[in-house]
Amino acid sequence: MNTGQMLISIAAMILLSIVIINVNRNSLTNTQNMDQTKYEILAVSLGNAVIHEAFSKAFDEETANNNIVNDEDELTLSLGHESGELNRKDFDDFDDYNYYSENTKSDSTIISADFNINCRVFYVDPNVSLDYVNNRTYHKRIEVSVTSPFLNEGQDTVKLSKINSHFYFR
Repeated sequence: MNTGQMLISIAAMILLSIVIINVNRNSLTNTQNMDQTKYEILAVSLGNAVIHEAFSKAFDEETANNNIVNDEDELTLSLGHESGELNRKDFDDFDDYNYYSENTKSDSTIISADFNINCRVFYVDPNVSLDYVNNRTYHKRIEVSVTSPFLNEGQDTVKLSKINSHFYFR
């Protein structure tokens, strides 16, 4: 093998090394993106599950026993769970989820990551704003925030919200 062939062989080895490094880098990036997407989907699923569960409950403590509310002033002023409702399964109305928080670390069915779920419930007036209003209305909004150290290294938060309106037709 002469010097020219030796130089071509060395250049080929360098080129092959560069290709292998780039393939490995792309493979790692794709794996990270797939894991990130998996955690984001799981966070959205957890948030949606809490929202759907809250919607399955009565609109207000005053309507929990199929009571008829004729005026907005008859609705609960303080939002949150009542005494005796210590766990999520004990909640009987929508606003019991106000300031509810949970960490999935103790849940053995979610073994891949731990998520923090935080909820806020507040009255909204669609004619004024979809943000917090101080008066009672027939509309309540739930905001669910899901965070995890696995969501972009703890920098991302998945936020979901939905408005629950109370209508009674006679």
